[in-house]
Formats: sequence, C-alpha cells, structure tokens
Amino acid sequence: MSKTPVKERLMQTAEKLFYEQGYRATGINQIIKEAEVAKASFYQYFPSKEALCVAYLEDKHITANQRQKQFITTGENPVERICNLFENIRQNAIANDFNGCHFLNIASEINEHENAIRLVVTKHKSRLLDLIKNELSEYQNNEMLAEMLYVIYEGANISVKNYRDFWPIDRGISITQKLLSEAKND
Repeated sequence: MSKTPVKERLMQTAEKLFYEQGYRATGINQIIKEAEVAKASFYQYFPSKEALCVAYLEDKHITANQRQKQFITTGENPVERICNLFENIRQNAIANDFNGCHFLNIASEINEHENAIRLVVTKHKSRLLDLIKNELSEYQNNEMLAEMLYVIYEGANISVKNYRDFWPIDRGISITQKLLSEAKND
C-alpha cells in the first residue's frame, strides 16, 4: 500500500487514466482499483467522476498556465513571444507522445450536461487568450487579432495530435508572423 495520501493517489490516477485512455473510457471503479483506495475514500473526496475531473483540470490549469507564461514571456517583441508559445505544443507533444492537450481532449468527450467541466476548460482557454491579448496591446484591433491567433494556436494544437507531426506548429508560426507583420503595418 502506498504512503501517498489518498486524495493525491486519486488525483494522480485520474490524471494518468483520463489522459491516456480518455474521460469516458475511465470508470470510477478502475480509478479506485488503480489508486488502491476504498470506494468510501473516493466518495469522501469526490462526490462523482465529474467532480474528480474538475479537480484534475483545475490542477492541470495551474501548471499549464505557468508553462504558457514561460513561453510567451521569452522573446524580444510580441511576434517572437507569441511564436514561442507554439513551442509549448511541441514540447508537450514530445513529452506525451503526441497525446494532445489535456483540456481539449476532455472537452471533446463531454456533453452539455457536464457544465462544471466545461467551465474549467473555458477558464483555462480564456487565460491563454488573455496572455495573447496582453502581448498585442500595441496593435490596432488587438482583441480580434488575439482571437485569430488563439484559433491558429489551437488548430495547431489539435493538428499536431491528429497528424502526429510538427508541421502544424511550423505553419502556425509562419501564419502568426505574417499576420502580425501585416497588422503592424496597418
């Protein structure tokens, strides 16, 4: 029996299973078994699988947002800093065998009744959009431009997983450079 606290074991197990096999394919009984906890212990900390998923995503949000901030604060100008953000996708793909973004993976599996999960996903993605907006304060139409770059970033994020290749990152960087160059000249 592990000396790791029960709640931490549940969180670690949920992270592994949700990320590797998906939210829908992971059952509470599997989580309980692999975490080596009693069913009553699970329900002591989490009233449902959805509540566990919310806790998992809130935890991932903190670390993912810190990583995004590290990437977007590296560079001499907004173009370099936003392009550096794409390296977050590359490093995540390398580290996780192209398994994709924790948030997008979960978002693709949930339905409209799982609003608590969607709220955490939206909160995380809104923080990313805010990071991009902050870099574009000197640009005209910076809000619309930030939204366009966010869509390019997320398109690259999903495409890297789908194609198991890095070309979407390279194209995303090229499009971002072109778009920001043209926007600066307007």
